[in-house]
Formats: sequence, C-alpha cells, structure tokens
Amino acid sequence: MSEIETSTPRYMRFVLGNFTPSEMVTDGNFFIYCIEMGLLCVGVLENILMIFAIISTSALHLNLRILICNCCIGFILMAVGRAMIAVPLCIAHLHDLDVSSHAWCFVANAMHHSSADSVCLSFVFIMLERTAGTIWSKDYEKTKIHVFPCIFAFLQWLIPMSMILGNFLDSENRMQYFLEYPHLPCQIEYLTPTIFILTIIIILIGFIASFVGMSLVYKKNISRYNTRDIWFTNVNLSERYQISENIRSTHLLFPLLTLMLIFSILSVSILVYGGYWVGVMTKEPARFEEVVKWFGRGGEAAQLFDIITAIYTISFPICAFKCHPNLFRRLRRLIGWNSYAVRPMNLNEIPGFEMTTAPIRTQTEFHFQELSRVWNR
Repeated sequence: MSEIETSTPRYMRFVLGNFTPSEMVTDGNFFIYCIEMGLLCVGVLENILMIFAIISTSALHLNLRILICNCCIGFILMAVGRAMIAVPLCIAHLHDLDVSSHAWCFVANAMHHSSADSVCLSFVFIMLERTAGTIWSKDYEKTKIHVFPCIFAFLQWLIPMSMILGNFLDSENRMQYFLEYPHLPCQIEYLTPTIFILTIIIILIGFIASFVGMSLVYKKNISRYNTRDIWFTNVNLSERYQISENIRSTHLLFPLLTLMLIFSILSVSILVYGGYWVGVMTKEPARFEEVVKWFGRGGEAAQLFDIITAIYTISFPICAFKCHPNLFRRLRRLIGWNSYAVRPMNLNEIPGFEMTTAPIRTQTEFHFQELSRVWNR
C-alpha cells in the first residue's frame, strides 16, 4: 500500500487517500462509459432485430436458429449487466453521489460475466448441433428433434452460472488491491483469480473444440455433397437438402467464429496489459507517474476491454447479415427497406422514345398464328 504525497492530491486507483465519489470516477472514465453505453445501445437494437430475423427465416434449421437466438440473448444481457455497472458510476461522477451497493454491483458483475461466458461457449453447442445434423442427415430435417437445442441452451447458461456460484464460494480469495485501495462498489472486480483463470481455460478449450469441430463437419458435408452417390442413388430429397443446409450454415458460422477469435485476442491482450501495470503499481509505488501515463489515473486503459466487447456486440449481427443474404432480406423486410423498389416514371419523358398504342404481339400469339398459317396452307 502507498500514499502519494503531493501539494494537491489527485486520485489514482492504486494509492491511498480520502477521495470523493466524483474523484474516483475520472473524466476519462466518464467519457469512456458514455461511448460504451452508446455502442451497447446500438448493439442491443441490432441483436433484437437479428432475433426477429432468425425467427422469421426458414433458411436455417430450427435447432440452429434456437441456439443463435440464445447467443443474441447473451449479448443483450451482457449489455444490461454493463449498464448496471456504468450508470451508477456516471451518476457518482456527475453528482458526487454513490447510489450503488455491493449487492447490486455483485449481481451486475455476475450477469455480465455469465452472459459473456455464455456467448463464448455458444459456438461449442452450435458445433454439436451441426454435428448432429451431419450424423442424422437422413431424418434430421423431417424429425423435429428439439431436445438438442433445449439441452444445449440450458448447458450454455448452466456452466457460466456454476462458475459464478464457485466465485461466490471463493469470495475470500478476491483480488487484494480491491480491498486495500479506495474503490466504489461498481469499480470492484468480484471475479476471484482462481475463477478468472478457470474461465480463460474453459473458453480457450471451447474455442479450439469449436474450430476443429466445425472444420470436420464442413469437410464431411462437402465430401458427401461431391460424391455421385447422393445424386444417382435413392438418397431422399430431405437428406440432400440437409447436407446442403449444413454447408450453407457453415458459411455463416465460420466468419462469426473468426470474429470471435479476433475480439478474444484483443480482449486478452488488454487484460494482460492492464494486469502488468496493476502489478507494477502495487509492487513498485515509486513508478506512480509512469503508471498514470500508460494506465491512467482511473485505469482508463483497462476500459478498452469494455469498448472491445461493445464493438463485438455490434459486429456479430452485422457479420451475420453480411454472410447470410436470407437474413439480410428478413432484416430489410422488418425495417421496411426494399432496395429493389423502383420509382415509376413516364416513358414519354425519355428523349427519343414515343409511346405507341398499337397492340403488342406476344411470342405466344405469333407462334399460334404461324401454326395456323402452316396448317391451312
């Protein structure tokens, strides 16, 4: 622990001192919170539109639609959790009043972390659903096996909630600097180091399993699609359609999986960067000014993690609409945008064009007239 002696004491997240709620949320913190809330509002609207577009389309199997909608719900709840954290901190900055409590902020953090983990695990269960569609391709389209997505959606939330419960039971091992230095309740990271490391390991394993599984599923369906047996044997139409649907859906899922990889790498990089400077400040307080320069008085550099998460919330639906034309058509229909609409125009306004009232002989009429002439010759 350390206290910086200056003639005009200023707040720094990892030093001691008597600071007001307004000082604990710096101008930089407030500015970043405002940007984050704006991005999350756009992301929530996009994910709601995506849910309606997925529900209304028939281009994807119902089981896959359920799991993708479950992922969108995870994005929405993740944004709600962040709003529950950011709004009290913005009020503290503007009105010098802390309206939060430890219970409120613990619930907000639990909602945010569990939703984020659920989103990261979503592709594991989507991969398993596509695997089931590949194994039982003969009857998967006709047989309404909805037990798969129900179980998968339940597990997608059960695993993160179990980790939150484990975090609550392990609360005695919370990061010590949040107990020693002055923080508002919603500035505390309630996730313990043990659960944090366990979360990273589970998400890493899940991502590797998703990527490998989706690659194998795609390869299997492509090989079956290219064989002559599927076209020149008694393979039923339902199986052919299911194999084609597996391939088309993979073209949608691979870009989304790649998007998750990019944002996961960026997020982990920010966490490592922030962890380094927190370690420097707690172990070498003399480097105070250096930490302020590269990490910020209020830990503004660490907030880049939240900005990246907000941008991912926006990018997920955009990538889905871009990679799947049917979903984009459903979106246009939802918002009343018909890009194919053409304004009627008066043809007589075109230079050199003269409208005639003479009857137009169609190809069919010409054919029957020629046939009559030859027949009566």
